Amino acid sequence: MSISAVVEIAGITRNTFYSQFADIDDLAFTVLTDEFHTIGADDIALRQSTNPDERQIARRAATRLVDHIDRRRLFYKSSLEWRVSARAHGTLATAFADQVSASIAIMGDRVPPAHRDGFTARYIGGGAMALITAWLQDENPMAASEMAERLLAAMPEWLVGPE
Repeated sequence: MSISAVVEIAGITRNTFYSQFADIDDLAFTVLTDEFHTIGADDIALRQSTNPDERQIARRAATRLVDHIDRRRLFYKSSLEWRVSARAHGTLATAFADQVSASIAIMGDRVPPAHRDGFTARYIGGGAMALITAWLQDENPMAASEMAERLLAAMPEWLVGPE
């Protein structure tokens, strides 16, 4: 997908596009990180509730993220081929890791001591982005609902709750 295609679909000029975004990679990053923040805020609020069902909370967040990406599959799949997509990929993995870190902070003693630092959060964020990337690149991708369940299955039970 090109900037020309984006501005045509959006009904804006190239100048308007460039007044908001440095490049198309910046657009992809902004759209996805905004969604991470929205999903993350809801996730945190639910985890702070009385007796949270962490599996349902995690499933809801994973489903929302995967559905968001699936609805924009062509755009995100195209972004994997852009020259600077490695920067965006790393930034998105960090955004995911920041959300995991916020969840870990709220969960307190329910998190094993060895996983209360930023390393585990970065590992989970990077792994989640690797799974999503593989899903986007798959010529015959699984359904979004199945992908959301795969994300949950790859995460530690202490974070997402028991099945």
